[in-house]
Parts: sequence; structure tokens; C-alpha cells
Amino acid sequence: MKLKGKSIFISRKLNSDSPFVSLTKEEDCKIIDQSLIQITQIRYSYTPQTNWIFFTSKNAIDYFFAQNPDVPKDVKYGVISNSSANHLKTHHISANFIGKGVNLLNIAKEFRETLQNDSVLFPQAIDSYQSIQKQLAFTNTCYNLYVYKTNIRTDFDLPFSDILIFTSPSNVIAYYNKYKVDPRQMVIAIGTTTRFKLHEYNVMDVLTPDSFDEKGLFDCVVSTISAK
Repeated sequence: MKLKGKSIFISRKLNSDSPFVSLTKEEDCKIIDQSLIQITQIRYSYTPQTNWIFFTSKNAIDYFFAQNPDVPKDVKYGVISNSSANHLKTHHISANFIGKGVNLLNIAKEFRETLQNDSVLFPQAIDSYQSIQKQLAFTNTCYNLYVYKTNIRTDFDLPFSDILIFTSPSNVIAYYNKYKVDPRQMVIAIGTTTRFKLHEYNVMDVLTPDSFDEKGLFDCVVSTISAK
């Protein structure tokens, strides 16, 4: 593998079983895993009663259930990815709809077909891009419930990295508000919304994985480096 000695930045803390951790030993890579944002909970007192609840992030799942929501007994759950579906299971809930791939437009269209004319609740960040909601039909009643807020950090100092992996648009903002675009760096976005945010900073050569999880990001790095 051509990753030997490379430095990789990823904008989230990695678990010990992350495939990226193995690179520190096998390829002598330097991994910088650090979130450039801070998440704070938003309190809510009322839970709209809907047929569906849809989550676009693990944070939305955690901050929603942390406040003991009053949900209908027969409510169905939708999630953006397999990674979110697995996280939902930690709350002892199985997803009825799981998005495929990383193209939010396609995921939204698939969910719209599943949703039909039902109502849906979106627990989300107050600064959410609402990519799924924008694609739903006018016959759907949608409720946005703000359960957390994303704050851009400035108290970080990162060394140069050969590979940058961004896991949200907010992390892109934080990074490029502090550092200049460098054409030497390989840049990977976890999904289309993050990629579009990178384009706003004139980072045009952006790779995207086949899935939202860390394995998808890891495979994207390895396959791209190996092809060079």
C-alpha cells in the first residue's frame, strides 16, 4: 500500500476498532482524529405525534432519546444509513427505512416513495440543511424538532496532513476558516452535502465514499491511493 508515512486528518474521534487505527501500525501513518465542532443539546418539551421519525445523524438519535420523548406506539423509524441504523439499535429500536449510498437526493426520493402520504418528524440540528425534507411531497406533513446545536470551534491547531477527511459541512467551515486550500492534499467528503460545502471553499477535487460509515471512508482512501 502507498499509504506508508502519510498523515491523515479525520474530523471525528475514532473508536479503537476503527479501520484507520490499524494504519498507524501497519503503514506507519499518522492519524489525527479530532472534531472541529462542539455539540450542545437543545431542550424541547413537546414531541409532535407523527407516523414516522427520521434521523439523519447519530447525534440526532442520541439527543432526541436523551430527553425521553413521547412517541406513538406504532411509529416507524427511518435513518440515513446503515451506520445510523446500527446506532439506533443501541436504543433498542430497529429502523423501518435505511438509506442506501451517500447521495442524499436519491435517499430522499426513496424515502418519499416509502412515506407516501404519512407524516414525519425530523429531530435535527438547528442549523440542519434539511436535505431530506426538501425532497418530500407537498402532501406530507413534516415537523422539524431541534434537539442539538453545532458550534464551530477555533481553539485548535492542526499540522499539515496529506489526506483530509471531512465528516460534516460544519467541520469544513471550521477547517477552511483557519487554513488555506492546498492542492497537495487529497480531500474526502463523507457525503454530497459535505462535498458541496467544500466546493464553496473552491475545493473542487473531492472524493466521496460508497457509504457513510468509517469503513466506506477507509476503503475510499485505500482504493484511491492504490490506484495512483
